[in-house]
Amino acid sequence: MPVSPVWSLRHAVTRIHGCDLAVTWRPDGWLWSVTVAGEPVAKGMARSQEGAQDAAVRTAQRHVDDGGRMQLPLF
Repeated sequence: MPVSPVWSLRHAVTRIHGCDLAVTWRPDGWLWSVTVAGEPVAKGMARSQEGAQDAAVRTAQRHVDDGGRMQLPLF
């Protein structure tokens, strides 16, 4: 008899204010990161998924409030 897989959320991604936000679970906490065009804006750790999501959203909002500019690498 086949066994159904047990799913759990360990990675969440979204886009807001032109930024890509990612939240990933690790045994030592929730890692969050914010990128624009693949370049990192900020990253950090939180104790909960909700805390990591809130930190990522606040960082994206701050990035927009500061003008949303960043230096992309030149080829």
